[in-house]
Amino acid sequence: MLESRTARAAAKLWYTKMMYVQQSVPVPRDSPVITSGADDPDRVLLIGNGPTHGWGTVTHELALTGQLARALTRRTTRPTDIRYIGDELMPLAAVQAWIGDTALAPYDLVLVVLSMNDAVRLTPADEYRADMVRLLDRLATETKPSARIIVAGIQDVDSLPEYRGVIARIGQRRADLLNGITRELVGQHDGFTFLDHRSPQPEPGRPYGSPALYAEWSEVFADACAPALVEARALDPYRFSHELIEHDWQWRPGEQIMAKAGGHDSLDRLVQEAKTHFGADAAWVSLIDGDRQFYVANTAPAGRGAPTELVTCRYTVEGDGPLIIENILQDDRTKDSPVNDLGQLRFYAGAPIQNADGENIGTFCVLNVLPKSRDSVSEDDLREWASRAQDEVLKLAATQAPDQHAADLPSEHDATV
Repeated sequence: MLESRTARAAAKLWYTKMMYVQQSVPVPRDSPVITSGADDPDRVLLIGNGPTHGWGTVTHELALTGQLARALTRRTTRPTDIRYIGDELMPLAAVQAWIGDTALAPYDLVLVVLSMNDAVRLTPADEYRADMVRLLDRLATETKPSARIIVAGIQDVDSLPEYRGVIARIGQRRADLLNGITRELVGQHDGFTFLDHRSPQPEPGRPYGSPALYAEWSEVFADACAPALVEARALDPYRFSHELIEHDWQWRPGEQIMAKAGGHDSLDRLVQEAKTHFGADAAWVSLIDGDRQFYVANTAPAGRGAPTELVTCRYTVEGDGPLIIENILQDDRTKDSPVNDLGQLRFYAGAPIQNADGENIGTFCVLNVLPKSRDSVSEDDLREWASRAQDEVLKLAATQAPDQHAADLPSEHDATV
């Protein structure tokens, strides 16, 4: 038992090292929803991490989401709409939170591409089994009877650039074990298929990912998904109109701000400067809206956002001033989050940012891998940087499209009725 705990601790640290090596690798921060505009498209839900995260691209149009939509349309000759749910930092244990209250009934097919990070972090088999049972049961219960579910196996561990030799062999043994569990559980459900596959070779000079690699991945998955979509449509006599959206925004300007996430130069510079100023391992500016946190600017190798219930920033937004947590693993509010293992961030210091009405809508924060004392960060300093971030966010909110403002105002007809 001690040896397995020690091995798992080492595996988690190696995974964290790999993540920080990849900090400079671009990832998509635009909307993970690809729509055709057609009246009756095939609707696909992609749930995953690893290749679905889009390493090496800046838009989901060029990542697996967009590439798979086009590959499926070529094969079925029907338009395809795809929504992606996930992130590299989403382990199997956190998938339920990532799905949240997303309605699963509209989808003709769900493609699940998970668990590489569980394999290389040596997630215990019993924990993995329990989490996979919950996920498959939810998919079986909440999708329509005609929907097809395809669960992809874990790709070869040595396809990851940082995994070679002994580390790769250990990770591969765990991947094989987890794949066996998944294959067994998938076989217990009608309409579910386990997809055993091999990962394509990366493009020379781009080991972490590229549009060309995702084009190849899309063909691998389309081989299985296209026939499943044909079957799903044949089984579904009551098709209905449903528009795929990422999030129904409560603070409407947030939608326009996030439409250009990763393209706000002033905020991107601010978080880079904050990282240096505070001697931090990561810094970000986020918006929290309902059950989701969205990263407007972020130095960490994360994607677009995360479920509110899993993030420390939720407590900052719920308060009225700076929040400093010396060690996330020892604080009752945060110690049990299933994403703690992945980012390995321990120290948190943040302050809320507000909209023009004085409501907390997000955070500025800095984080460190190692715990630190409260005295290492000044609350006044946090307030000052949060104020700078807030000014930039409000400038972006003020530049939202004029027709959006008009839509929120009463018309002349309304005023006279």
